[in-house]
Parts: sequence; C-alpha cells; structure tokens
Amino acid sequence: AVVSTQSTGDIGLNMSKGRKKIPPVHSHGINEIYLDTAQPFNQQLERAWRILDEGKLDHVVIHGIGPAMSRVLNLALQIKGRGKGMYDLSTTTHTVTLHDELEDETIQSRKNSSVSVKVFRTLGVTSSWNPS
Repeated sequence: AVVSTQSTGDIGLNMSKGRKKIPPVHSHGINEIYLDTAQPFNQQLERAWRILDEGKLDHVVIHGIGPAMSRVLNLALQIKGRGKGMYDLSTTTHTVTLHDELEDETIQSRKNSSVSVKVFRTLGVTSSWNPS
C-alpha cells in the first residue's frame, strides 16, 4: 500500500494500486478557500467568517470536490444565516478531471463533481431597526 503526504503532491490515502493526485487549484487568492473533509468544520467556518468580517473584502469563494461538496454548501448557508441578511450566495458546479498515478507509472484519468460558492456582501442590508 502507498502512503504519501500532501507535501509531495499526493493525498495521504492508502491505495493498493497507486496514488490519487491532489486536484488542480485554479487560484490562491486570500478570499479563496478550498475545503476538504479532513479539517474540522468549525475551523473552516471561522476562517471564512474572518475573511468577510474584516471588511477588506466583499466576498469569499469556497470550493469543494466530491465528498466535500456538501460541506461547502453547508458552510455557505451557515455564513448566510449568521450574517442575518448581509450576505447572499452564487453557486456554480463543475466537472473536473482527476489524474491518478498507478504503480506501473501510468496515469489514469477520471471525472468528479465540484462546487464553488461565492458568498458576497449584499448592497441592501436588512435591518431590524424600526423607526416608529
């Protein structure tokens, strides 16, 4: 079985036939977050909230692939709910090609689903203040 680390570009999974490569990352902006299922959800939520709460950026883009897709959607909805009308969402789905390196040095390609959710500040912020 092959055990590898992310520092070598491989996901640390036990596989008897090869290595699963890390999916391609399109950008590394300070407002781009790539989720996986290994990190605790609360840490990911606080990181996204901190980016938005600092006020320097008006949006954050959260990405996930395969099993992390539901986590991306849950995180985006948690931020929207916590923002009480301050944030809205724009969701895009993709199909990405992943490449696995097999033991005989050949590369096997496969398709997987991914999702990106842009959480952005809305212009019409609702308020609970009632002047009457």
